[in-house]
Amino acid sequence: SLSHHQLGAMAALRSPAGRAAVLGGHVVALPTAANEEMGVPGKTLPKIDVLQAFVLDQEWAGKPFWMLNVLKFRNGGAGKARYQEYGKIMEQFLPSVGARVVFQGYARTVIGQIDYHMVAIVEYPSPKVFMEMAMDPSFASKGKIRLEGLEEQYLIPVRAGWFNIDRAAAPPSRTFTSFSAANAWSTPNGMVGAAVPGARVGETSSSRAQVEAFVQDDTIGGTNVLWHLNLLRFAGAEGKQSYDKYTKAMGGKSGVLSQFGARSTLAADCYRSLMGYFDFDQAIIAEYPCRDSFMSMGAYSEYLEVAPFRHRGLEATYIVSCLPALVDKRPTRGA
Repeated sequence: SLSHHQLGAMAALRSPAGRAAVLGGHVVALPTAANEEMGVPGKTLPKIDVLQAFVLDQEWAGKPFWMLNVLKFRNGGAGKARYQEYGKIMEQFLPSVGARVVFQGYARTVIGQIDYHMVAIVEYPSPKVFMEMAMDPSFASKGKIRLEGLEEQYLIPVRAGWFNIDRAAAPPSRTFTSFSAANAWSTPNGMVGAAVPGARVGETSSSRAQVEAFVQDDTIGGTNVLWHLNLLRFAGAEGKQSYDKYTKAMGGKSGVLSQFGARSTLAADCYRSLMGYFDFDQAIIAEYPCRDSFMSMGAYSEYLEVAPFRHRGLEATYIVSCLPALVDKRPTRGA
């Protein structure tokens, strides 16, 4: 349980003078007016009511969890260097409280309304430890560094643990098409444009600008293995049923994913977003052997048939393509 000090501190978060922020998926107390002017609740500072509810939620209490960070840097990504200064500080601090980074990588939004630049996942021993870090005054002076680099982010607690992380994907049984700006938009694709019923361009499928930027991004091109983060908010119970039909066609040894050499590495339930506009139901990561694998899968006839179930099933979603720089495959501590 939380101490009287911690509960009192949480109550104080509602006042501007006492507000503390959990920053970048890690921690930093921000008591100063100067830092508060830079931060925006729900974008770069937490939603205090959601943070309080999370720390007190008995379904999450005392258990390890992963904090998903989806980051958009200032000035079209130029703020990354400043944010990385903050990241170096956190790298030194996290092990002292039993926390660790389990994933980090360059990112580009393929589907969704905001263009993100980096994805990171941090494992914490419990929500209580997370709050204790948030109340640590030793990091108060570091918050300004973070906010100078960060424009906005999603900060989402998710259930900890990879999905069959050591099980390699089957070799692809389908041939990949080579995609470029010349054919990415014109080729019918269940992930792009309005090629299938129910697709909402820019919301559940890529806009022309998004897909053309995606296929021209040299950082994630060639033979680079990509991890695609899918954030899923279902359109009620009927939407979940529709999406389950899509999932059934995608999964399994003979499913569409396997045919293109892809596999799932994460399938986690989400808590409400501490930062970010939408609350999501699930976070899923699919690994693809290359960018053309993902694009070719979307253009495959069998995928085009089942893609409407995905579009009808989702109220809101993101697909963020990531180039992993760090993946810690070790089991979750204390699980």
